[in-house]
Amino acid sequence: MKFIPRRIFPDYNIPLSNFKGHHQKALTRFGHLAPQIDLVLEIRDSRAPISTTNVLFDKILGRKEKLVLYSKKDLSILKSHTIKKWHESLNEKVMFIDCRSKNDARKIIQQVKDTYDTMTMPPPLGLRLMIIGMPNVGKSTLVNTLRFVGYSADLEGSISTKNRKVARTGGQPGVTKSTSEIIRLSKDPDILVYDTPGVFLPTVKNCETMLALSLVGCVHNSYIDPVIQADYLLYILNLQDPTGAPYADYIDHPTNSIDELLLSIAKYRNQLKADGTYDEMGTAQHWVSLWRQGRYKKYRGLFDLEAILEINGQELKSIFKEENERIQSMKVNEKILNLDSDSKHRKRTAKDREFDLRNRLF
Repeated sequence: MKFIPRRIFPDYNIPLSNFKGHHQKALTRFGHLAPQIDLVLEIRDSRAPISTTNVLFDKILGRKEKLVLYSKKDLSILKSHTIKKWHESLNEKVMFIDCRSKNDARKIIQQVKDTYDTMTMPPPLGLRLMIIGMPNVGKSTLVNTLRFVGYSADLEGSISTKNRKVARTGGQPGVTKSTSEIIRLSKDPDILVYDTPGVFLPTVKNCETMLALSLVGCVHNSYIDPVIQADYLLYILNLQDPTGAPYADYIDHPTNSIDELLLSIAKYRNQLKADGTYDEMGTAQHWVSLWRQGRYKKYRGLFDLEAILEINGQELKSIFKEENERIQSMKVNEKILNLDSDSKHRKRTAKDREFDLRNRLF
């Protein structure tokens, strides 16, 4: 029998926001600095290009010239031509980068210098940039790389070949909690930058968006149940490749069951106890971490459901359309609404209503 991947993911009761005090403080700071800013560099994670787009930035810095940078290209299967196609209608400049790559940093600095050259009157205090984005998309890492590349020619011989950090970085969101002082990236022309904290949305639109953000590290590992994260990862991988190849190291056939997959992973890692049990959460964290960190090429991914539907074209869209039509034809919502209606044949009791609630899917 041909394997059919799940078309609908359960609407789990997970938090849809991780908006903190320093996020609000950062937005206020953006507004204060806006009159000084000549160019905005907005970073989005190329593994979740739509979910890591923050509309709050356009409300505060919407009138500023913007360069959109899609980071972590080494961890993503998204193609640069797809990204450029998305931005053609918006007339936005866009680049596909690795925040640690010196070659990519040189391209960004050259793009900024080209912007400087097109100005009718050079800024008297130097061209000022602001790097913004969701938490943990690579802002501080990019600042360090730009600083190293932009200053290496001017300070050659006076610094070591080791990249000295001017901004703190880390594998979890929230390392940068306040907007930095001005950092010089180049002397000729004079280019300066502000490193800023990642800013989350007050609320995201659905469960899938929040899970995509958790898979790319925009929220802390402990914020959402790791088994739910692993289940969403399985769901997303099956939509992209229903053969089961992304997890073929652990199980020899495709599956929709996260329990079956986690058990197979535990067996593969020799972590089953004598009674057949295993650390479910630890196993889920391990598997999610492989994809989040992407240390090997086989763990490159795309976790944004909307992006997958857009890229894979009509095939997946038609599948989702058929599923929605099937559910609508069943008129489940009408049946649920009519459960408590008065009936001439039989009155529904409190016990009936209790079992109705138990039998609901979500």
